[in-house]
Amino acid sequence: MLAGPIMAQQTARQREQQFTYYWYAARQAQEAKEYDRALMLLLLCEQLNPNDAMTQETIGLLYWGTGRNLEAINHLARAFVLDPGAHWQVYYGLLNHFSTGVENTRSWETKRNILKTAAEASPKDAELWETLATVYVQLEDWTNTLDALDHIEEIQGADARCAMMRYRLYRYLKKDKQAQQALENYLAVDPNDEEVLGQLIDLLNEKNTPLKQMRPLYDRYLLINPLNDHILNNYAWALTQKKTDLDYAETLVLRAMKIDEENANYMDTYAWILYLKGEHNMARYYIRKAMQMVNPTSALKDEIWKHYKTIYK
Repeated sequence: MLAGPIMAQQTARQREQQFTYYWYAARQAQEAKEYDRALMLLLLCEQLNPNDAMTQETIGLLYWGTGRNLEAINHLARAFVLDPGAHWQVYYGLLNHFSTGVENTRSWETKRNILKTAAEASPKDAELWETLATVYVQLEDWTNTLDALDHIEEIQGADARCAMMRYRLYRYLKKDKQAQQALENYLAVDPNDEEVLGQLIDLLNEKNTPLKQMRPLYDRYLLINPLNDHILNNYAWALTQKKTDLDYAETLVLRAMKIDEENANYMDTYAWILYLKGEHNMARYYIRKAMQMVNPTSALKDEIWKHYKTIYK
């Protein structure tokens, strides 16, 4: 049975006791899916203590669940103002929900300001800094993006997602040296991270890095994941450029072809290996297949056509 009406002359201890009673009664009502009753009880809690952030947030969530979005925003905003470090996620999430599809600079600036306030209150919240970093990216604020990533790694140490985010940012800014360094710094801590290692291999391939430097990276990657057809093919192709270990290159590309039998690029690599080994009839067979398979609008077609002409000389 509910206690009597809230009286102004109640002592602080009595108000606290009544607040606690209503709060747990509201929790029980929520568990029983009696949401109207839960909301009524929480509104009584609010009268007793309007500065309790958890009460404000819970009321906001109940309003949201019943489609009363304005009341929801108001209460979630109140919870955030009272305790931004602990109550930013739901408030930010709701604002993000309502702005989906209509994002503009002003909406991202609003989100940034909310997250900055939360970060001041809770500077050791790595999830908060990660969210803030994504907002800075939307605002093309690269300096503060990097600063947010620094905060994440100060809190939890080396982080693969931070490394990849730094890499993509530096690539976007056409700073390949810093992009490579971001990957190498993380791999110094965790040399067997598949995604980061694979990205480093791709980057070094673009830069025509010498095979002597690439082989240890390829070998390490294939110990981690021997079934990455992209890496298998690229390793095989790198060996063909030096015309070395062609039998091993053939083994690698055949493994890639078993994984993706309809890949014209892999077929081209195999044809070229056969050509270098002097097996010209087989090379002609596979380069024809590669020409038949390649997308006619693909840039790869020109490369395969060059090999085709050489093999058929």
